[in-house]
Order: sequence, then C-alpha cells, then structure tokens
Amino acid sequence: MPRRKVENKTIEVILLQSDKHLGEKFEIIRVKPIFARNVLLPKNIAVLADPNNKNKFAQKMAAAEVERKKKASWLEDLFAKLNNDEGITIIRKANADGTLYAKVDENDIAAVINEKYGIDIQAHYLKLKKKITTLGNFSVPFLYKELKKDVAIKVEQDPEEAEKIAKHKASKNPKKDEAIEEEGKVKKTKEEILAEKEAAKQAKRAETIKRLKEKFKD
Repeated sequence: MPRRKVENKTIEVILLQSDKHLGEKFEIIRVKPIFARNVLLPKNIAVLADPNNKNKFAQKMAAAEVERKKKASWLEDLFAKLNNDEGITIIRKANADGTLYAKVDENDIAAVINEKYGIDIQAHYLKLKKKITTLGNFSVPFLYKELKKDVAIKVEQDPEEAEKIAKHKASKNPKKDEAIEEEGKVKKTKEEILAEKEAAKQAKRAETIKRLKEKFKD
C-alpha cells in the first residue's frame, strides 16, 4: 500500500496582537496548522482567517494596512536622512586594542537612531548577526515587510577613555623619558663648556696683545 504524501500545508490566521517573529496586529499571515491549533488560537494570539472573521475584522485590518503603509513611508524618509548623514555614530569605551568593554546590540543601535531622529523604531527590525565587539565601521541589515535597507554604524572610542589610554602609554616608560631629557641636558652643558673655553682663550689672547702694545709703545 503506497504511503500517503504529507503536504506542507499552511493556513491563514489574523493576528490579534503584534509579535516580532510573526507580524503586526490585524495582519493576515500564513502558519502551519499545528502551530495555529496548539499556540496561536488557544492563547488568543490569532483567529482563523475564515470569511466570518475577515468580515468581522475588516475595518480594523484596513486601518492597520494604512498604518503599515505610513510606517513604510516614514521609514523611507528615515533612511534618506541616514544616508545623508552617512549613518550613525555610537560612542563606546574600549581598551588599547579596540575591544569594547560593553558590546553593541540591536537595542543600542535603535536607541541611538530614535534619540537622534525623534522616532520610535523597534530593535527587532535590525538583523544583527552577532553583537559588535570592537571599534570600527559596520553595516547592519534592516528589514520591515518588503523594505530592506542597511544601516551604517561607526563605533568610536570614548574621548575620556582615549585620553586615559594615552596617559597610560606616556607613563609606561618614565625612566626612558628621563634619560632622554638628561642626555639633552648633558649635551647642552658640553656645548656651553666649549663656548666658555673659547671665550676665555680669546680673552687671554686679547690681554696678551694689549700688554705687548703697552710694553713696546715707547
């Protein structure tokens, strides 16, 4: 008896709440039946997108669709500004090798964007493969529905930390610096001694010539 072919079927559901992994409130999505039966429907996260529920939530779904289009539009405007500004800069403390003391993740990036441009984007739109651990330039994918962009990120050293590292390097070999300074002083002293000797020699010669002139003047 031939085995029955199991098809990878999906069904439509209407989300009753936003979920970063599934979609936004009142959006129709496709999921596997077992996931709908065991998770979405019993937890009231979604309802079946049958004719009755489509009619019931028609106005709310239409309004939600309008809002999604508005969001996509202002996100396009945001990326025009980001491109004009050549991305964003995040200030972090790092050691002398450029390794960050605190890693940068999607929440950090979203917070900087939101603060700089006065908007409210959600961190899960940023698809960072792994947290940023060093100073430097990075490109982070951004995904919202059909909108796919990249955010340019520049992670720079905290100025106070940079000054602290510079001072530490300068104080690492104080004896060497003192030796160089002392060597300069010795060199300068020798030059002065030579100059003094030459001046004394010239003065003595002048005095000798003066005495000879007085002796044989008459």
